[in-house]
Amino acid sequence: MKIFGSLTTIANMSPTVADLLADPALSLSCATGHAHVHRQVSQVHVAEIRDPSPWLARDLLLLTTGLVERSVPELDAYFAALAERGVAAVGFGVGLIAPEIPAEWVAAADAHQIPLLRIPLSTPYIAVSEFVARRHADRQLDQVRHMLEVQQRLAYTNASPAQQVEGLERLGRELDAAVVWAAPEGLRQAPSPGTTLDAAELRTVATELSRHVASGRTTASTSAGALFLQLASTAGSPIAVARRRRYTPLEQGLIGSIATFIDLSRDTAALPGLAASLREQLVAEAVSGGMSADPRLFEILFPGATACSVAYFGPSPRAGARARREPAAGLLLKSALATGLTAGVPAATPLLAAAEDGFFVVLPATESAAAAAAIDAFIRGEQGALAEWRAGVSATGEPGAVPGLCEEARRAYRATADRPERRVLCSDELGTDELLSDWFRGSGAPPVFAEWRAHLDALGAPARTRLTATLHAFLAANGALERAAEALGVHRQTLNSRLREAERELGVALDDPTERALLWLAFETGALAAPAR
Repeated sequence: MKIFGSLTTIANMSPTVADLLADPALSLSCATGHAHVHRQVSQVHVAEIRDPSPWLARDLLLLTTGLVERSVPELDAYFAALAERGVAAVGFGVGLIAPEIPAEWVAAADAHQIPLLRIPLSTPYIAVSEFVARRHADRQLDQVRHMLEVQQRLAYTNASPAQQVEGLERLGRELDAAVVWAAPEGLRQAPSPGTTLDAAELRTVATELSRHVASGRTTASTSAGALFLQLASTAGSPIAVARRRRYTPLEQGLIGSIATFIDLSRDTAALPGLAASLREQLVAEAVSGGMSADPRLFEILFPGATACSVAYFGPSPRAGARARREPAAGLLLKSALATGLTAGVPAATPLLAAAEDGFFVVLPATESAAAAAAIDAFIRGEQGALAEWRAGVSATGEPGAVPGLCEEARRAYRATADRPERRVLCSDELGTDELLSDWFRGSGAPPVFAEWRAHLDALGAPARTRLTATLHAFLAANGALERAAEALGVHRQTLNSRLREAERELGVALDDPTERALLWLAFETGALAAPAR
């Protein structure tokens, strides 16, 4: 029985030169190189220097306006260098420097078999770049969708060795790469239309597979000549995925995730838990900025879930609290939440992603109030270092809003620094002052704050305490001298004298609203120590 019969066609390949020409919104035309418009475009780059080739990558679309004047021999050398680098095509913007593409450009491009595209002045270069980026984002989502289905079928069916090979073949077609592995009858490869290995290349891959086995590593990346190799260990022999362009972090994750299931498909007790691994890798890449946090990605990762919430769990952010890395903390919390909230439903399995010293936990099909209660119960039940950890929980939102929910959860976590009595804080409990303080901390303290602290520290403890108390009382009273003097228990003239001293020492003017606002923010964010109440 074939388990991948519905996945024989890749619907959305990477964009080609022909795709760019076919989009009416771009209004591009091909001056020469029509026979090569099938070439894929990996990225777009603009260069107006004499020889940009050292900085260019394979399958790149190079955009120019012809700003640099070149003789016929120089143009020939220019296109020869681009051809050697494997540039997919060149786009020439007309109407700025030259009204049309010069004939010598067309001849040089034709001689080196590089498509030369005419870009009208009405089409901004950024539109071309955005088209390619959108198509790559769509392709990335298709890869995720297809390989998640392969992974789930390997995980939740009693897949035979032949069906596992089908999974490897599907991986090769999806990544446009050759997949090589050792079988009892010898080295086998699942070629793709885009990458077929000759005998010498196959020997090179075999050598790299042997080295990988000897190293004991789980995954490895290397290059050999024109080939880029991604190696991954399985329960049996490792696999090598080879092609002639680099792998993205997402593609590396796909390879490692599928390798996890090769020769493990009969271990039915372990595989359901492993099935979440790829989804967790993708969440981690998206929230860390390693890949585009496209809302559609999260809709694919949580099929059937209409709502979710996110928690951030980490050491207490209170100043002076002991920060201790606990690598197992996230797994312990995930296990507790899976037991208490999801009742074994695969689509609702919590997904864990490490971040800085803490962890994000994405909880599909879970309301924020239920998540907060379960996390609070978990922390209360801890006796060791985790008893001092704190958590922030986002509002409940749609799966596509996960990146924003992650920020909400982290913001609520940071706000626990000012509420030591709370183990878990929900984002909808935060007040305006807390939101402002969090935003200001995230924006980075202005250098002037450090300068003010240095001036105050140089005065010694008694003078520093006196001046900070004076400034804080004055600002808290919104500049009302009588109320500030009463709060300090001093005469108004004494207050005036101290305020003038503060202005001299810090180099500020208290009648300037901007400087007063900065001083108040310095107290609110802790950059200047407010007097004890």
